[in-house]
Amino acid sequence: MEKLSIFVETHGCQMNEYDSDRIINSLSAHPVKNPADADVVIVNTCAIRDKADHKAVSAIGRYKKYKISNPNLIIGMAGCVAQLYGKKLIKQIPHLDFVIGPREIGKLKELIKDIKDSSKFKKINTSMDIEEIFKVSPYHEEGKINGFVSIQQGCNKKCAYCIVPTVRGSEVNRPLKQILEESRLLIDQGAKELTYIGQTVNSWRYEGEKFYNLLDHLQELDGLERIRFTTSFPRDITSKMVKSMAKNSKVCRQLHLPVQSGSNRVLKMMNRSYTIEWYRESVLKLKESMPDLSLSTDIIVGFSDESEEDFAQTMQLIEDIRFDTIYSFMYSVRPGTPGEKMSSHVNEEIALDRLHRLQLRQRGITLENNLEQLNKDFDVLIEGASKNNPKDLFGRTSQNKVVNIRNLDSSYIGKIVKVRTKEAHQNSFVGELI
Repeated sequence: MEKLSIFVETHGCQMNEYDSDRIINSLSAHPVKNPADADVVIVNTCAIRDKADHKAVSAIGRYKKYKISNPNLIIGMAGCVAQLYGKKLIKQIPHLDFVIGPREIGKLKELIKDIKDSSKFKKINTSMDIEEIFKVSPYHEEGKINGFVSIQQGCNKKCAYCIVPTVRGSEVNRPLKQILEESRLLIDQGAKELTYIGQTVNSWRYEGEKFYNLLDHLQELDGLERIRFTTSFPRDITSKMVKSMAKNSKVCRQLHLPVQSGSNRVLKMMNRSYTIEWYRESVLKLKESMPDLSLSTDIIVGFSDESEEDFAQTMQLIEDIRFDTIYSFMYSVRPGTPGEKMSSHVNEEIALDRLHRLQLRQRGITLENNLEQLNKDFDVLIEGASKNNPKDLFGRTSQNKVVNIRNLDSSYIGKIVKVRTKEAHQNSFVGELI
């Protein structure tokens, strides 16, 4: 099959970003920035909330005009919405040629060949029974400083609100050898910082090795400057993991640790398997070992019959812990989850009001935290041109804070430099070299 041009539109999480790069490599395709130049257009979808479902279908609709002008164009949907509604999507969207689930990416080349051989042939590849889940490595753009490595697929936690086990299957942990080989591949292609991803990444284990052992192995990789990982599950924060993080010079001082609610009653209904006391104790251990650690979290409001008192406990939690970032959402019922079977959930108007109150206070906390970091020195990995001004460069601190640096030439890209923060904004800093 001749080399194809591909346009991929990615929705959702970092796992989807990683899968989109694997989609490109699975076809040995040339990525293009304009769908009009593509032989294949794929929308890689997210199903975490109902709104995401609609966004995915709407995105596919936008590419219909390209199919009309180029009948040979192949249009597909990948990801979690494809996994969830495969056959239904093919029936409802005439210009959609195929749907493919997250575990079937390795079969994409064969699928495209089948479609090209028969223009009337439509494919639905959504099997979970795949032996080589991690078969295809990701495409890495030349000059890109960071990259993703999947160490895990699926999830065994069965949280009542979450659709991940339905669309990505049970937890499968990737062999250590494959993780190290893919890391080496990305480092050799220019990556300085790698983020290791999984649904509950710190539950990774393989042939007697656990997550803290993996961090030790990754530290030994020559050329790798920084290690990040996401998403961690609170119940799997162990003393050995904290100790490994603290002593590892490459592990960034930033952790995403979803709490979901500050109320034990709500956490129990969510089937989160930990108490808020456990969460607070875990944060305390982390902060004692790494005082400069930046924390982010996820919070859902309006789940089941969350009361105003339950919500007040969540608000108190964010005051006490003072997260740098919160990803907050109003609960959305997902098909096939235990939450779908619950008799009722908080009224949308009330839930939306709580969400707005939470987000307003968190914006204040984030800015307050940033102002406390003014005129301090940080090691910043320079990633590329600033979005605010292409003449400036930007990078990130170990704490994942964006720092824009004025009048810095491109020779600094890929280097870690010492920077002093001079301006603090809501989501970033302005700094200068020292």
